[in-house]
Amino acid sequence: MIRENFKRETLLNGAVIGAVISVIAIVIGACIRDVVIVPEWVQTGGEMSDIILIDPGHGGFDGGAVASDGTVEKDINLAISLPLADILRVLGYNVDITRDSDAALDEQGITTIRGRKVSDMRNRLEQYNQSRMVISIHQNHFTQAQYYGTQVIYGGSTAESTILAESIRQTVGSLLEQPRLRELKKGSRDVFLLHNADVPVVLVECGFLSNSAERERLKNVEYQHQMAFSIACGIILHGIYN
Repeated sequence: MIRENFKRETLLNGAVIGAVISVIAIVIGACIRDVVIVPEWVQTGGEMSDIILIDPGHGGFDGGAVASDGTVEKDINLAISLPLADILRVLGYNVDITRDSDAALDEQGITTIRGRKVSDMRNRLEQYNQSRMVISIHQNHFTQAQYYGTQVIYGGSTAESTILAESIRQTVGSLLEQPRLRELKKGSRDVFLLHNADVPVVLVECGFLSNSAERERLKNVEYQHQMAFSIACGIILHGIYN
């Protein structure tokens, strides 16, 4: 799914890479001492089971939630997922991503929307179950505009999903200084990928597109990179402690 030459405008340059590594080292150092930042199971060059899979939700024909100003969820998901994958790769993690453009994962020749959606979900699930763990990036939307904040949802197949979710919840809440740290939530049977994945999986609802103030932040490139960095720090801390 990933192009061999992974190039795009948002790719981190050398100066930014150095800053990311320095800041992450400071964040980790504030919590623990004398540790290796990247655990053995996520070092580049590992087997398929070592892969951290980043899944930007929706894509292509499936736009996901649409905000009142026309902002489409799939675009924000990708804008956060790409730098998240970059940061982890820079630090030596073996990373894959389900999509790196505005595309769905459905098979060719299927004509109905329902059929394409089912195909997309099955193909994502196949990638999920070939990975060490999965981080799925989404945006929330609700009928009432006052709700805001990041919410982390975990899959129920493995206990590690809960631990990973809490680690990400803490780093996002702390580094982004979110005034309201929403509680963890277990994915219900209706959330197909979370319910059926056999590996640790976490879905990060980065914010509410239905809240105008939060929507503007989510559309901001700098905030998107901050969100990606905060999620990456949660993955790193999880790997150190587990």
